[in-house]
Amino acid sequence: MLAFLDALAAVPLFEVEEHADVTTYRSGLPHPLFNGVVGGRFTPGAEKERCREVMAPFVEAGLPFAWWSTASTWSPALHRALHAAGAVREDAPGMHVDLTGLRPAGRPVDGLDIAVVKPADLDSFALVMCAGFEFSPSLEEPVRGLLEGMDPDLLVNVLATLDGEPVACGSLWITGQTAGVYNIAVLDRARERGVGYAVTSALLDEARARGCTESVLQTTRLGRPVYERLGYVEVCRVPQYVWVPRDS
Repeated sequence: MLAFLDALAAVPLFEVEEHADVTTYRSGLPHPLFNGVVGGRFTPGAEKERCREVMAPFVEAGLPFAWWSTASTWSPALHRALHAAGAVREDAPGMHVDLTGLRPAGRPVDGLDIAVVKPADLDSFALVMCAGFEFSPSLEEPVRGLLEGMDPDLLVNVLATLDGEPVACGSLWITGQTAGVYNIAVLDRARERGVGYAVTSALLDEARARGCTESVLQTTRLGRPVYERLGYVEVCRVPQYVWVPRDS
């Protein structure tokens, strides 16, 4: 996850500040997806002061942001400092599957076609992703810009069409032999038909073809059963925090 966020922060869309103990990125767009804090390994006893210093530019600009942490960057003191500063904790299960010999078995969805996204398909990908996650349509262009700015050898995007209409999408970020799964979104009209399962399975096929031996992801309560059917198991809880202005 941290490798993916580091790559994301390097996209020209963002203003990045790198410090010895933390990295921040800001776009000016009013959505936590486009503003964030990565890492945060603070000196014990300095967590409260450093959190307020790191958060200050976001708070002053009224920019919602996500504070991404992992088991190696989280601590009870960090939690207390972020909570006191008004950030809300929203944990996500971290899941893992060994891709060696894995062959997901799913029932084909009639009329469904899944293909790796070409540059001409990025508009459709951005539309489906924003609609599936209930983002504002105004974020479609920034999402496209974000995807265009990342290394195409490491980021694989797929788009699913049902009877010729785009209905789902998903992304794969490759770090060595590990494939991170992101951006799985399915439009309302295509849900509960096995489309999300099929998209994730297609991404895992791409991961194996590119030499990956394992896959990781973060999930929601609704998505978890789909990933468990594919062989993923929970291996950790990923503590993450979101701050939004009070008048939002």
